[in-house]
This record gives sequence, C-alpha cells and structure tokens, in this order.
Amino acid sequence: MKEFFTRQTANEGIKLPLTHPDGSPSEHWLQVRGVDSDSFRKAETKGKQRVMELIALKDEDLREEEIAKEEINCIAALIVDWSFPEPLTHESAVMFLTEAPQVRERVNTFAAKRSEFFAKKSSPSTSGSKKSSSSKTDQEGQKSHSKST
Repeated sequence: MKEFFTRQTANEGIKLPLTHPDGSPSEHWLQVRGVDSDSFRKAETKGKQRVMELIALKDEDLREEEIAKEEINCIAALIVDWSFPEPLTHESAVMFLTEAPQVRERVNTFAAKRSEFFAKKSSPSTSGSKKSSSSKTDQEGQKSHSKST
C-alpha cells in the first residue's frame, strides 16, 4: 500500500533546477511541493472558493485578472524553498511567479507530475515481497559466477 503514498514527499518537495529564459542553465533552483501536498490542497480549496465569488463580477477584465491572481497564489503555495538571496515568503513567491511566467508554468507542470514524487526513495522497501535466491536457476547462476571469478 505504501508504494502509492505521495503526500509525504509532496510536502517535502523536490529541487527543480531553473534555467534562464533562453534555456541556458542557471545556478538557481526552487524546492517544489507536489500537488498532493497539504499546503497546495489548502490553497487550491481556498482558490476555488474565491473563483466562485469572482464569477459574479460583471467586469470581465477584472474577473479574468483576479482569477489569474488566484492561480498564481495556488502555484506559489508549491514553493517550499529557493536559492535566491531574498527570503522566501508567499508574497515574494507570488511576485517571482508573476514576473517569470515561464517559471510559473514549469513549476505548475512539475508539481503535477506525481511520478517525480514517486521516484524519490530514501531507502528500499522492506515490507514488499523479495525474490528468493533459493531457486535452482539462481543457485546455478551463482555457481557459474563464482567459477568465472
């Protein structure tokens, strides 16, 4: 059952190296939580509630602008740490993601890839079934290996 758990790793986050807008590598990174993280789930719920309120706005431009802000707020909740000298706050993350939409898109896409969070294993599982080395084929393989060395 534990092989399907993503919440803990999603809460811890994974480092995402940043590239410059031209695609060249940079020394900077973001530690990004996954979409299964508690903070993202909370921000997403709050954002959905806010969007429901915003739908009632008659000014279409204002409505679209405010909905876009809510999306950025949700994505900012995914950032748990970064390499920039400026301290990470929700406000600084929102500002960064607003001014660097290519990073916002990358963070959003990365955080949604659950496979990134499954791939992080701290140690092999000991609760799963293990292949027994007592089979005749394995024993023969071990014998031939020891003869050749």
